[in-house]
Amino acid sequence: MVDNHVDLSVLETLRDVMEGEFPALLKVFIEDSEQRVRDLNGVTRACGFSFNAPKQRQLVGEMAHSFKGSSSNMGATRLAELCRQLEESARAAVAPDDQQVSQMVVAIETEFRVVRDMFDVELQSSLIRH
Repeated sequence: MVDNHVDLSVLETLRDVMEGEFPALLKVFIEDSEQRVRDLNGVTRACGFSFNAPKQRQLVGEMAHSFKGSSSNMGATRLAELCRQLEESARAAVAPDDQQVSQMVVAIETEFRVVRDMFDVELQSSLIRH
């Protein structure tokens, strides 16, 4: 089943494959993702940030690409899509302005909070089962 935020069939498959290590996988994803959100915010809110600067644009694109992959692997479909949009923006011929990039990062952060809450519930449920 796929809800608006997480493909629950992916979580079910991961639970089946990872068995007793599934809670550790959830913890690692949550911790890693929290750092990714902090890093994205740090880069895009830094004094002198400009998405038109090639190195900054490339860095944000790489960060979004990496976050997209981990989100997709965990079934966080909406989060992966938002990261994909930011990644695509970094490769676009005409870059969005810094305000639009900031809004994309806020959307990623907001969606991560939803996913984190869902995964926290899943983590608690998994710990109870084992």
